[in-house]
Amino acid sequence: MRVLVVDDDPGSLLVAQAAVEQSGHECLTAADGDIAWDLYQTWRPHVVVTDLQMPGMDGLSLCRAIRAAEEDAYTYVVLVTSHGSRVDVLAGMEAGADDYVTKPLDPFLLQTRLFAAHRVTALHADLADALCAATASNERLAAFTGRVSHDLRTPLTTILGYVELASMDPEPDPAETSGYLEIAGSSARRMLSMVEELLAFASIGGSLERKQLSLAKLVEEVTVDLSLGLGAAGAVIECEDFVFDADQAQMRTALQNLIQNAVAYARPEACPVIRVQGKRSIAGVVVQVVDNGKGISAGDRSRVVEPLVRLHREGDPPGSGLGLATCARIAAAHAGRLEISSNQSEGTTVSLFLGEPD
Repeated sequence: MRVLVVDDDPGSLLVAQAAVEQSGHECLTAADGDIAWDLYQTWRPHVVVTDLQMPGMDGLSLCRAIRAAEEDAYTYVVLVTSHGSRVDVLAGMEAGADDYVTKPLDPFLLQTRLFAAHRVTALHADLADALCAATASNERLAAFTGRVSHDLRTPLTTILGYVELASMDPEPDPAETSGYLEIAGSSARRMLSMVEELLAFASIGGSLERKQLSLAKLVEEVTVDLSLGLGAAGAVIECEDFVFDADQAQMRTALQNLIQNAVAYARPEACPVIRVQGKRSIAGVVVQVVDNGKGISAGDRSRVVEPLVRLHREGDPPGSGLGLATCARIAAAHAGRLEISSNQSEGTTVSLFLGEPD
């Protein structure tokens, strides 16, 4: 911790400094409250040990200023009082102090206060991190909800519009009504598909059943599942076998999404060539899917892993915008991450970094 000690008595200041440094903490010192306030604003110490009576800004004023200036981090304030005056102690606590010690200063007592200060500041830091994470999560949830509402509203509006058209015609033409129903049914099926994909996305993660997997075998299974689309596109799948630990069902889902994307976003003039490979990394393993397709610009790579985000480039096929988001969630469930990069020529490399099992 970084500790600021404030005292206009040089002897007391040296004793407190020695106690702080013997406890293994960094120590800043100030001979009066004004200097201490400047140091606080510059260094934001975790703990302030301040004398109560000082020229200029006294200990109570310093404590109030610290509490008014605090943002995310919490500063633990220990007042040093003469003879433990109850009036002084009460005034200090009302000003925002956390604890007090009396003069003459006992180094042992100060060190015990530093133990308590470390626990309290650590808890405040954890709470601030949790609050920040919750705020970010709420913002992502709000954005996700907005995108879901938009994407479901469009087909629903289409369905309602054509149903109303059919119901408003006093002498309906069977052929025309059949056309209305066909359009409404297509929109309904699109909504159902999106809902199913959303439910599948929400189920990713949770408890994993990690076991030893063969990358070549997984790719073979995915290739069989996607054989119709791969054959129509003339896609070539290359795979170097690699043995690693992961959840089989989730890794199959990830590879299926990545290979489907490689085919869907192929360059018009080139047949898709997709290489799947694995290797050891510092923190575990990395599984990569490399293609020769359109690629993803550097500015879009962070966006496309968000749920329901699509690029809408010319020639891009329709999609739900959940494929890469699902892969990123699978990587996170394996204590890892997803990274997107470019190849040396054209195309995209998607890397799934997977952490080692506990």
